[in-house]
Amino acid sequence: MPYTVEITTPPVKSAGEEELPEMYQLPEPFDTVADAKEAAVAHIAGLGLEPAAIIYNVFDREGFTVASNIEQPAEAG
Repeated sequence: MPYTVEITTPPVKSAGEEELPEMYQLPEPFDTVADAKEAAVAHIAGLGLEPAAIIYNVFDREGFTVASNIEQPAEAG
């Protein structure tokens, strides 16, 4: 079953106004939940932002969340 990863970065302040968080999906699907989580953690590490402030969600092909780091910080995997 293919799995997709959605990344949400924290809001950024520019010119004194707070912008909305950025949400995007990683472009490739993954064969397993473990592969998707590993890719999310590696992607987050490369962003240059505080990993604990970034959320990832792994979705199955029906759009249900099957894994997330909301309760577990990204650097912990």
